[in-house]
Amino acid sequence: MGYMTKKSSVEAEEGGGGLSSRSMLDKIDGVRELGIDISLPQLAAFGDQSSGKSSTLESLTGIPFPRDPSLCTRYATQIACRRDSEEFIDVSIIPRPSASSAEKKRLEAFHHRFSAGETVDFAVVFAEAANRIMGRRSPDNDDSASLPTFTENILKIEKCGPQEDHLTGIIFALLVVLGRLTISNMAVIDVPGIFRDCQDGITTEQDIALVNNMVKNYMKDSRTIILAVMDCTLDIATQDVLKLAKAADPEGVRTLGVFTKPDLATERAVQRLVIYRVQAKNSQLKLGYCVVRNRGTDDLHSTLQQRHERENAFFQQEPWLELPKTRAGIGALKVRLCGLLNTVTKREFPDLKKDIQYRLTANKRQLKDLGSPRDSSHAQRAYMSKLCSDFQRIATCALEAHYVRDDIFMEKPQMRLVTQVIELNEAFAHVFSQSGHKWKFQSDSGQGDVKDGPPERSYQQSVHVVLPFDEYPELDEILHDKPDYACEPPLPSGKSSSSANEAGPSDIMDYIKEVYLSSRGPELGTFGGSILESTFKEQAEKWEDLVLSHVSSIIEVVHDFIVHVLQATITDDNVREALWEDVLLERLCKIYQRAMDHARFLLDIELRGRLYSYNHYFSANLDKLRLQRFEKTFKGKTHSIKFADDTTRQMVALDAFKSLAVHKSNTEQVCEEIHDILFSYYKVAAKRFVDNICQQVVERFLLSGGFTGDQESKSPVKLFDADLVLGLEDAELEAIAGEDPGVKQQRENVTVEIEKLEKAMRILRG
Repeated sequence: MGYMTKKSSVEAEEGGGGLSSRSMLDKIDGVRELGIDISLPQLAAFGDQSSGKSSTLESLTGIPFPRDPSLCTRYATQIACRRDSEEFIDVSIIPRPSASSAEKKRLEAFHHRFSAGETVDFAVVFAEAANRIMGRRSPDNDDSASLPTFTENILKIEKCGPQEDHLTGIIFALLVVLGRLTISNMAVIDVPGIFRDCQDGITTEQDIALVNNMVKNYMKDSRTIILAVMDCTLDIATQDVLKLAKAADPEGVRTLGVFTKPDLATERAVQRLVIYRVQAKNSQLKLGYCVVRNRGTDDLHSTLQQRHERENAFFQQEPWLELPKTRAGIGALKVRLCGLLNTVTKREFPDLKKDIQYRLTANKRQLKDLGSPRDSSHAQRAYMSKLCSDFQRIATCALEAHYVRDDIFMEKPQMRLVTQVIELNEAFAHVFSQSGHKWKFQSDSGQGDVKDGPPERSYQQSVHVVLPFDEYPELDEILHDKPDYACEPPLPSGKSSSSANEAGPSDIMDYIKEVYLSSRGPELGTFGGSILESTFKEQAEKWEDLVLSHVSSIIEVVHDFIVHVLQATITDDNVREALWEDVLLERLCKIYQRAMDHARFLLDIELRGRLYSYNHYFSANLDKLRLQRFEKTFKGKTHSIKFADDTTRQMVALDAFKSLAVHKSNTEQVCEEIHDILFSYYKVAAKRFVDNICQQVVERFLLSGGFTGDQESKSPVKLFDADLVLGLEDAELEAIAGEDPGVKQQRENVTVEIEKLEKAMRILRG
């Protein structure tokens, strides 16, 4: 094993020993023995092209990496070890992140397994992986000239076996501290060498950028021990590896410099410079340097033992004899790497515990989402009852505006159902008042429209509710065909003939006169009831579109709410989809249809029935209008009289009253009476109708539901409840909540994983 030393000054210098380290490593080994995959430090060699990286890793691991004076490492190679009941070597390819699905499938299909004792020709493995599978350019094959030289794919060599059955060979030479095995999944990575100049027909500027990015990505990982390999025959200032390492590891806590090829440094000045850098106390590398002598590229037959013997003899010669024993040779490098590995592991140990705890929490959450086993109708009904309870809890909060009781209302403001409905109802009432009538009522009487100011064209424009139009095609046959109906403002009084139909009326009085003249009978000074019904129906012709559009919007909001609550409470996609398609959707559509039918029923009463009202405001409004017309008649005929109590009142003289003539025809008198009755009734009917729509259709049919408790009277928000679950047949339950074998296996796997993670946490805390 070369310069593998026991507990000595090397260990003291690295700070790798102590009972605390032994305890920590015991805990890590205990976790690993549970079969839990742990992300721990990895060793990666970086350096310029042909700096000796691959040869150094070969000396460390026993794996014969490709060695060539020119380009050799064309892709990253990862060597890892893990415990297994059998001993074997697995060789595979990890596809690059940007690989297409077809390429990924092809690369993942590459797999070789070598059993214990089987001779592995790694040169053939490397060549096959690189040339045939990864499809990289080979300088010896003209047919590959169009292929890329480098790739981001990773060749993975994994040594598997019992805990301590193979301490000799591969990577375990690195993993000995105090004479014992420490970590069994350390990874060693060989990265393509850094180069700056392109070679015609072989490398390109894109290759330079690819390799640099690959180097930087590996270096920036805080778990990576950076082995900065440098050819000691070259000026250190010309080698970029130290600059890149400093950028990734500015504190220098995980970077170790390695000088290679000391046997080629024949000049005395170069030898003295290398020795000086290794011995220097103020080195720019906090961890300092080591010097190793590897086999040359033309040495293809010597064994690793022979290599170690030659290296040992080399460092016994001047001037290399001056090097500290702890810094010379592959054995010293191994011990130093073990100490560095121990240091990095200590630093990462708290994160290891956090990672295990995070995975434990995630698995418990997943098990909770899967619920209890559902292999019987009783278990399935209990599972569904729990789901509907969760659904109704959120639905009740949404209907009562208790938004602080569940985080879903903070994360998704659109889930605040009753607030959105109230906003839509208020906008509907406002637009109905402003724009619900076709003609603007006459203002000469002293009473104009219900409210002053320009009306909105559409109530959706005055609210902040986002209506999910076109998201739910299953509602197309139920909703109004004008879901975003824009209610135009009423036609104004005194409408000019240029803006009106030449053959049509110009204002409401003109329209009333037209209806009266075309419908009057032999009445004297009065009119028939059908005239009022005709004018009211014409005046309310926009009610149907406005009302059905509003109810459609409420249905959209309610439907969207139900969909999102189901997604939040039922995490099993199969259960949710089966419940939705087989049970809820049809029932919901029936409720929505009943709401639309009831809205049409109320419209039919108002627009096609008799004009009817016992509301005293009708008489009060009519009397008020008549009085205002009377006051208008005597306007300008009054004079002021001061009484004894010092009050002044406007009076009309009896003679003026007797002599006053009202120059109006019988038709004008009757039309004014029709207008005032129509206006008085319209105000009462409109307010009554808006309240009925909001109270009966929206509140009863779509929100609160009826009070009998039967399924037919329930609102869509309260449909998925315990009564519905209890009413499901066993066959329906099996179709909805029954588990397929995949879910059962998933629950078993998660349960086993939780048990292992809980044991791991007990080990780490012990």
